[in-house]
Amino acid sequence: MKTKITKEEYERVKEEYENSKDESPGKKPEKKKKFFKFGKIQQMNKTLKNPGEILVFLLNLKKQIEGPIVTKIYGGNFLVIRNHVYRFNPDRVFSFGKYKAVIAREFDRELVGIDDYERLVRDDFASKNAGGRVNIDDPVLIKALIAAKLTEKPKQAMNSKWIIIGLAIVGLIVGFFILTKPKATAPTVSPTG
Repeated sequence: MKTKITKEEYERVKEEYENSKDESPGKKPEKKKKFFKFGKIQQMNKTLKNPGEILVFLLNLKKQIEGPIVTKIYGGNFLVIRNHVYRFNPDRVFSFGKYKAVIAREFDRELVGIDDYERLVRDDFASKNAGGRVNIDDPVLIKALIAAKLTEKPKQAMNSKWIIIGLAIVGLIVGFFILTKPKATAPTVSPTG
């Protein structure tokens, strides 16, 4: 005995079968994780209202980034995060959207900042191999640079096709005004005149 199934019912059953095949038994479908939870966003918004507080991203010893942690700036020149004291330097504050944040390392009292790069360059020039920190003649670096340049799209000059289209449109507009201009009529002479 065969039962007749409509096309809509067949498609519905097929879709349910494919969905059940994708999910393993006993496992709930994964939801997309948000970068920050709602409670964290509320804490971050508090720092916008209070200039004495700042967001801190902490680089811990387990090679993880923790945060954002909201902390108070004490005396205008230090922070306390998990019983560790960090020296606060306004030059090391980063913009994180509308928020201001600093990056702290768990093993250091100084905050991470752009000054670290300047110190690295200064130490490099004081070393025995000054300026040799980066090997410019590295073949891998050269190949990567060439590949990056080849994938860039060149800026296209104004195409002649657009110029012709523009001139045609201007010609149509001028022609329209010429044709709609009222023509001067010749004076009519009456026969009885």
